[in-house]
Amino acid sequence: MGPRIFVGDEELGKRDDEYRPGKKSPLGLGIVWQQRRSPHMPLRRNVKRISLGILALISLYYFFYNMPTDLQQPRQRPNYHPAPPQSDKRPVLDTNTPKKSASVGKPGTKEEIETPAHDFSGPIKFYELAASLYAVAGTSGSELINRNVLFAAASLKSVSSLLPIACEMALQERSFVHFAMLGRDDMPMDIIKSVNGIGKECKIIFHDARADFAMQSTEFRMQVSTSAAFNHINNFVHPQATLLDGSGEEEAFLMKGLKPRAINLGRTIIELPETAEQNLMWLTLLDSASLSAWNKATVDIVIHAQPAASGSIMRLLNSLRKADFSTSVPPRLTIELPSDIDSPTSRYLEHFRWPPNAEDNAGNLLSLHHRIPQHGLTPEENSIRFVESFWPADPFANHVLVLAPQAELSPLFFHYLKYTILEYKYSTTKSGLIHQKNLMGVSLDLPSTYLNDSTTFIPPTTNSSMVTPFLWQAPNSNAALYFGDKWVELHDFVAHSLSSAHELPSPTTLNERSVSKTYPSWLEHVLKLARARGYWMLYPGVGSADSLATLHNELYHAPEEYAGVDVKEESPKYGDLTADPDKHKLLEHKEASLITRPLGTILPSDGVLPTVGTMPLLDWAGEDIDVNEIELRATVFSAILRHEVGGCDQDVEEKPRVDFLASDLFCLDDKRMVKEVDQKVDKKEETSDEKGTVETEGEAGET
Repeated sequence: MGPRIFVGDEELGKRDDEYRPGKKSPLGLGIVWQQRRSPHMPLRRNVKRISLGILALISLYYFFYNMPTDLQQPRQRPNYHPAPPQSDKRPVLDTNTPKKSASVGKPGTKEEIETPAHDFSGPIKFYELAASLYAVAGTSGSELINRNVLFAAASLKSVSSLLPIACEMALQERSFVHFAMLGRDDMPMDIIKSVNGIGKECKIIFHDARADFAMQSTEFRMQVSTSAAFNHINNFVHPQATLLDGSGEEEAFLMKGLKPRAINLGRTIIELPETAEQNLMWLTLLDSASLSAWNKATVDIVIHAQPAASGSIMRLLNSLRKADFSTSVPPRLTIELPSDIDSPTSRYLEHFRWPPNAEDNAGNLLSLHHRIPQHGLTPEENSIRFVESFWPADPFANHVLVLAPQAELSPLFFHYLKYTILEYKYSTTKSGLIHQKNLMGVSLDLPSTYLNDSTTFIPPTTNSSMVTPFLWQAPNSNAALYFGDKWVELHDFVAHSLSSAHELPSPTTLNERSVSKTYPSWLEHVLKLARARGYWMLYPGVGSADSLATLHNELYHAPEEYAGVDVKEESPKYGDLTADPDKHKLLEHKEASLITRPLGTILPSDGVLPTVGTMPLLDWAGEDIDVNEIELRATVFSAILRHEVGGCDQDVEEKPRVDFLASDLFCLDDKRMVKEVDQKVDKKEETSDEKGTVETEGEAGET
């Protein structure tokens, strides 16, 4: 059809039949027309449109209501182009990657904390470490043996625990204290120091050893970074000891990464317990040489039980179970049992575990030695049996603590032992060579009598009437630690002494006992060795109100080898110590309360141990003496002992002294050797003579 002519009028193209006839309008204006269509079409179309609109609104509502809130911004990719030159020209270990913080956060309220994704495992760079490492030239870090000590931490809680200890150690000025930060937190070092109250007065050398992208790094990358950071620090600092937080607050990656690397490098690792700030502040008083021996010095405990003394041995073992061994691995325990074990002791040992707090799969460090039933134990047999109960694998590192059954120990006795051992045996600043060489051991017991057990012993005091640590040539058998090298020498001395006693006549000068029979027989051998060498023992400087070890003599039993002997009649009499020989002073010993407070509160000078050269020195009889005089007396006594006990002729030149041995005091082996050589020479000469005679007879027959 062609185009419509009248496009503006819709009615022009309508036919009449498209209008239905009907009524006229009420106004009579014509017929009302209706569109010719289905009556249901408008309704269906409107319902469909309304439904779609409602669905669209519902979809929009749920879309905005459930919009995700954990959408992350795309992480800024690391840029491995060379970094622009720095204005201050600080040296860095590696400048291939710029230091950038790419922390990822979760939007929300102000109280919400950002939680970065730990998924970055790229190359490791240290941007702040080199500057501090190059600045430690004055600490002699290039030398393998120096005065450097390192504190390392990754957790902020561990940082707050270690910083006060590090500051206190730095204030003592016995070591150069370094502190390395190895964690994920990007908090500046200045803020960390200010939050923990560390100012310039704390002479700590800080090292920011945090790797780049630490907040986004994986656990393995952080583990590798701590290992690599310690390796860098070790190359420049060579720390003699590294202290970590062992309370459980430290990050796992630091323990897995740093500890194996330090062990491979031969460095000492010290894990401080949770109570370090209360009970281990004496650690800050040690120097770097002492701290380096923290894990090397070990202690074994030996107890010589007596027959029918179950109550005493149980009390002693219970006090050992209550002791604090958090400073190191619990010591091995050896109990020498008599031939006849009473039933209470047997039942108690059946359920006794050592170490007390060990896990089920932990090893047992308890050894029981039961003597075969025999005739009465002699002093010689008892000395051999007891001295053989311990042997140090390393004489410089393994030591033995001897305990009497009637002793009871303070819970902090092991703290004192470790403190004094590290200070006086391994320190390079507190004790001179001669004092360190002549120190035989450390006593926990402050005796109340002299060795003859007939005179009350009064310990020396300072000008202020305060008890001070002192040196005494008299050994101790109640509760005393003997160093491994001196114990090895005691082994050799006892072996030669007993051998000489069976071959030589009784000595004329040294035939009398110097130790009462209230003490075990092996103590006599220790005293003779101490007098011949000029050795002495360190006795504690604690007051009478507190003690590290106390004795309970209400159930006292004489040593087994002296059972049935009247110790009053057998008490030795020498010098001024025979004031009351008929009175048994040991049984009058007053029990003192055991120390439960930290060592710093009971030791003089706030826990600072005095130098060995400033301590009072007593000879074996209790007389004040100096080092030169005790060396002179040792020379005289050793000459007498070599002649009367060692079997050496007086005109024979003294043999050179050998470490760990007492063979220079005895000559029987040399005489045997000379005798054997002479016998071989004589036998060889006799053989030669017989051969010459045979040849002569043969020549005569031929003639």
